[in-house]
Amino acid sequence: MNEPLVEMHRVSIERDGNILLKDVDLRIDRGERVAILGPNGSGKSSLVRTMVADLRHDASVSGAYVRIRGEENYSLFDVRRAFGLVSGELQNEMRRSMTAQDAVLSGLFGSIGTNRSQAIDGSMIDLAAEALRSVGSEHLACRTVNTLSMGEARRVLMARAMVNRPEALILDEPMNALDLTGKHLVSRAMRSLAASGRSLILVTHDPSDIIPEIGRIIMMRGGRVFRDGGRDILTEENLSELYGVPVRLLSADGRLWAWS
Repeated sequence: MNEPLVEMHRVSIERDGNILLKDVDLRIDRGERVAILGPNGSGKSSLVRTMVADLRHDASVSGAYVRIRGEENYSLFDVRRAFGLVSGELQNEMRRSMTAQDAVLSGLFGSIGTNRSQAIDGSMIDLAAEALRSVGSEHLACRTVNTLSMGEARRVLMARAMVNRPEALILDEPMNALDLTGKHLVSRAMRSLAASGRSLILVTHDPSDIIPEIGRIIMMRGGRVFRDGGRDILTEENLSELYGVPVRLLSADGRLWAWS
């Protein structure tokens, strides 16, 4: 299949008088590793929610469409095949007395944890083990989620998102609330997934979160795509304009550090 993973044209969304997205044109192909970068309130999360069908665009705009894997009339099944999502909101919901293995298995059912009505077989348990292994967290399988550190829980959520073997993993602000150890482990898990050929969409407000394997940067500002290009657009000039304050950059070993 040669159709892009997601394609948007003239996409606008307004809720309660607030413009969330405005006239967005965007295409992300299979196999891409992309960072969606911008300040808080820039439209990053709204863009992701549109990708995963949580938000619907204004269909009255002439020529507007959202296509998932080439289809405009996509189903929830199509969305799950395309994307696995890791977000802070989901992590808050998952912090319960369930094992990490159960948390990952629940991704197969789209539920929060598992229950007796769900028929879980050996092949599903193997899928959960493989997903945990892919993010370096197989040793956490029997731990309860509410005893895990923030970084450990974040990696379990990554495994949960991977268990359906989606084409791309969306990581919405994966470094939020993590200490240096947590950031290191989550970053290492992201790099491992990228090295295995996994498509990644990283959503972040901080350029420092962008791993070296990500080659495309989509900058969002005011609900619009502000810049879209390779890593070469990560300049002090562009970032200063994006954030509205003077931004300094330091680059070393393929990593970036930004401050104002």
